[in-house]
Amino acid sequence: MSSANFVVYPNEVTVNNISNIKEFSEHRFLLEISNEVYELNGIDLALKEVSSDNHTIKISGTVESIEKKNKKGPIEKKGFFKRLFQ
Repeated sequence: MSSANFVVYPNEVTVNNISNIKEFSEHRFLLEISNEVYELNGIDLALKEVSSDNHTIKISGTVESIEKKNKKGPIEKKGFFKRLFQ
């Protein structure tokens, strides 16, 4: 299993081992890497280069944050009576 690899430069970031680009705009990228979602936030972000050979992308712009997101939401456990009377 490959891990996330971010190389951040002043006006560009290179991301390796991408399996899916879930969403992108000039302020936010959502990237799936090894079944985990990462959110990259910044200013004037643009998809600059895509390499399908090694699953690498380059994003130009000013990166303000990179955050690993929890892919699964909270699980609500219901007791017997809650399930019975719903």
